[in-house]
Amino acid sequence: MELSEIFKQFPLFHKWAENKKLNAQDLSILTEFEISLPFKSLIQWIEKHQPTHSEGLQILDLGGECLLMRRSLSSGLLKEAKASLFIEGLKKLRLKESFARDEKKKRIVQNQAWGVIKARWLRQGDRGALSIQFQSFSLQDFKQKIQKLNSVYESLNKEPEKLWGD
Repeated sequence: MELSEIFKQFPLFHKWAENKKLNAQDLSILTEFEISLPFKSLIQWIEKHQPTHSEGLQILDLGGECLLMRRSLSSGLLKEAKASLFIEGLKKLRLKESFARDEKKKRIVQNQAWGVIKARWLRQGDRGALSIQFQSFSLQDFKQKIQKLNSVYESLNKEPEKLWGD
């Protein structure tokens, strides 16, 4: 489907795309469809909630890929008002297996005895990573946090494949 036809059918979306300075490449996923019906609900969500440029690109790409994979967007997902949660739902739908693995790894990280150390499992592109953050106010404090990290390391090292496998 041509972008001009999409813009004609969805003038509020056209205005949003212009305001967010999206170009033809940003919107190319929509041109993969022969008719607008498959992505109509996605466009209507964008029109209603007016996501940022970055959020909109993620929504179009993930949502478009889901639709091309013939994964329908549930009515519950389409009722989500927050763009971040809508994107999270699209990721879950688009990347079912890796999303489930990441959720499991997040729980493993959360269940460790970190104390005041902040730790979380995150995804950067195609790779999962453990992010650790702490502050030390003295050499003794630093030593204690390193000891805490070492005890968490020992705990994770008992079954390293749970966190580092896949």
